[in-house]
Amino acid sequence: MFQVIAIRNLSKFDEELSDAVRDIELRGYNTETFLTGEFARKISTSEIKPLSVSNISDIYCPTRRDLYFYKGVNRLRNKQQSTWGGKAGYIVERYIDLLKDRSINMGHKYSTLIQNSNGLHSLFLSEEEENLRNIKSLEKSIGIKEGDTEWLLKLLNNYGRVALGIKILHSLLKEENSLDMTHVQKREITPNTVQTGINSPATSDFIVPKFAIVGDIKTGGKFKPHFQLTCAGYALAYENEKGENNNINWGIIYFFPTRNPSKYVRPLTFAQVYIFPINDNLRQWFLDVRDEAYNIISKKEPSDFPDEKEHCEYCKFKEYCISQGLELSNHE
Repeated sequence: MFQVIAIRNLSKFDEELSDAVRDIELRGYNTETFLTGEFARKISTSEIKPLSVSNISDIYCPTRRDLYFYKGVNRLRNKQQSTWGGKAGYIVERYIDLLKDRSINMGHKYSTLIQNSNGLHSLFLSEEEENLRNIKSLEKSIGIKEGDTEWLLKLLNNYGRVALGIKILHSLLKEENSLDMTHVQKREITPNTVQTGINSPATSDFIVPKFAIVGDIKTGGKFKPHFQLTCAGYALAYENEKGENNNINWGIIYFFPTRNPSKYVRPLTFAQVYIFPINDNLRQWFLDVRDEAYNIISKKEPSDFPDEKEHCEYCKFKEYCISQGLELSNHE
């Protein structure tokens, strides 16, 4: 998170790129963004369950069978399985929260910082012992090596050293008008669900109203374009709750790679920061995906199996789909 703060203060993208967000029209309080009457009625009468920002934005299965199994009118119950990737995302968020919330004397030497970071890492291992034991048990899924818990912990330890180093840098460079951790919030957003189609409350990983920023922490093998939809959804939700003069203009994805895409080497990777304007093009994409998502969950049956099965190996519903006839070449 300290990386986000340093990048904003060094680039001041919200000031230097202000033209990119000057003419946004699809705000959460404008009726053009509201859900169509049919789906709004179904939500109000409880015919369908409202969707979260993540339900709408997380496009992994190309036909969105997973969304239907979560929220469809004939959704599955007790059919999903835990996955290493899902647990890894939780572990990463817990680690980021630990670094953000703990106050320690870091000193101004690399050796001191490393020593203190190692101490926090040991504390994390102790506090998360049960969760780490659970994720370790999920390392081998059927036919693939899904994740490497020990390597993930090594990545987190090294990430922690860099994050604390940036925190020291910020303490030396910050000015009166700088973005600071005190500006960063994690708060519930309460939009009108019937209007927005977004379940209330909605909670982004971080939001900075003073600087018109909303952000989300993502994990996985590689950055996906649909990650940006999450920020668009939270922006619309916040604007719907707060009304005019409370606009969110900028999205930040804080992406931490947890799965190594290479078969030959394990690179030491660090968190990546993606900054983008939440302009009308992105907002319209979110609204289109939202409407299609409600169309999908309103049907009596889920959609067909996808032709592209890249994500199937990591899906919580993989075993159910296999029982229904899905074929995976490396399934044992």
